[in-house]
Amino acid sequence: MKARTAAAAEGTPATDTEQEPAWRRLSPRMLAVHPLHEALRFLPVVMGVFVLGRDGEKPWGLIGFALALVVGLGRYFTTTYRVTAYHVQVRRGLLRREVLSVPRDRIRSVDVSARVLQRVLGLRRLAIGTGRSNRHGEGLVLDALDIAAAEQLRNELLHRTGQPAQADAPRAGAVLNAGSGVPRPRPAKAERPRGPRAGKPRSSGREQGREESVDENRGEDRWGAGLAGEELITGLRPAWVRFGAFTLSGLAGVGVLLTSAVTFLNSAELGPERFPPVRALVRQISSVPTPLALLESVVLGVLVVALLSALGYAASFWNFRLTRLSNGTLQLTRGLVTTRSVTIERRRLRGIEISETLPLRLVRGARCSAITTGLRAGGGAEHGGSLLLPPAPLTRAREVAAAVYGDAAPMDCPLTRHGTGAKRRRLTRARGAAVVAIALTGALSLWAEWPTWSCPASLALLPLAELVGRDRYRNLGHALLDGGHLVTRQGSLVRRRQILSGDATVGWVFHQSFFQRRSGVTTLTLATAAGRQYYNVLDLPTKEATALAANASPDWLEPFLVNETGAEDDSGTGTPPAS
Repeated sequence: MKARTAAAAEGTPATDTEQEPAWRRLSPRMLAVHPLHEALRFLPVVMGVFVLGRDGEKPWGLIGFALALVVGLGRYFTTTYRVTAYHVQVRRGLLRREVLSVPRDRIRSVDVSARVLQRVLGLRRLAIGTGRSNRHGEGLVLDALDIAAAEQLRNELLHRTGQPAQADAPRAGAVLNAGSGVPRPRPAKAERPRGPRAGKPRSSGREQGREESVDENRGEDRWGAGLAGEELITGLRPAWVRFGAFTLSGLAGVGVLLTSAVTFLNSAELGPERFPPVRALVRQISSVPTPLALLESVVLGVLVVALLSALGYAASFWNFRLTRLSNGTLQLTRGLVTTRSVTIERRRLRGIEISETLPLRLVRGARCSAITTGLRAGGGAEHGGSLLLPPAPLTRAREVAAAVYGDAAPMDCPLTRHGTGAKRRRLTRARGAAVVAIALTGALSLWAEWPTWSCPASLALLPLAELVGRDRYRNLGHALLDGGHLVTRQGSLVRRRQILSGDATVGWVFHQSFFQRRSGVTTLTLATAAGRQYYNVLDLPTKEATALAANASPDWLEPFLVNETGAEDDSGTGTPPAS
């Protein structure tokens, strides 16, 4: 095995009896796509050298464009890949040659996407993820493959179909007939159900590993069956585009448009007076008092951001479909300009998150994401593949979450409040931030010649801070349901409800700052290998935090629990010793 692995890493034929697959190239149609993509990537550099070369009358712009084309063409001739029984390997580079190898049993996700030119030419981009928490790397990427080759490779890697058989050993899940070398299937056994259910914890990781290794009913890999049938969980409705206007995702688009417009106008030596609509807008804003001009600018900015957000929503989630294959795997497809297909294995699902930004809360909207191993969460959820439902009605988000998780109770169950200590901390923070902002505005109006009306206007921050502080406390809560399902909710500008299954926990962390100790509260953190890898239950009373962790994982905390007198507490309701 070591000799074969070392040989494969060097790209040479294996010396083992097993014949290694040959190295393959990407689709030759990528020669019509990658040069253009590389030229667009280096467009700012190309424009810069073009401008520099314009004064000296030298073709620096053409030279830069030609270099970008050469880089795009060279990727096809220097990139090869192969799929063995144990690894997926990619060999690339010319001056700096490297071989990337991913063990097949470590593959967590295989995403298929396509940009506009790739869709026209029938190409797909395939990205293989291993579940690493590296936000800078994309894993192993094959860009670009034919549609049929990409789909076949994804099914082969995720569902273990088409895996080469061993030449000298019987396949997994088979035993030998007595007196012969012919393998026969193992006796059939009933397969245990998987997935979180109310009142019934999931099986341990060791039991799951045994269950997921083979399909004992047929002596074959269990992922090899049932790929054709699928169940539609949800699809995009045109009326949901209105929720895109409340996501504020168009802020980035506004920034890009403004930067590009200013750069273009400056390079072309064009002023706003050359465009009648812009000239009329500037004249209108300049002719009114400053407070009214500021109000008009804010309203105009909000309308532009809302429009761009709605357009971006339609482009990103057009033809959105979430389906469940017959083997339990979730498959998500979406995209108008750039299409993407993401698969989520059911056995890697550890929970669900329902998030509501403040604008979405105004229209009763929410988005739904999966807490799963192997996919990015947090700010990169939509790009990393854990998104289950784009901004949509809150009731629909709960229905999708219940259908995926397998239990509807945690989605809207009542939560336990966190007491007066948590409320006092939120009000103090909100009021303190408002007072600091008012003082800073007053100082700037005195010494920096800010408008005199700015200081009285800043007093409106006091009631706003009071509302935010009370809303943050009202949204704070938790619940522990039968089967070890933990539900926690927090946030005001972004309210998140997170549901975690009992087998997601790998540890508990008790955290107390100086001010938390004075308020008698503790932040309880659930450590997990899925999603963000940690989930907080904020500002719980210390005894309640200990009781919550002890009830969720009684075997873990029992040796560390003590009562107030310092003796061991067998009841499981004591508090941890002070540190």
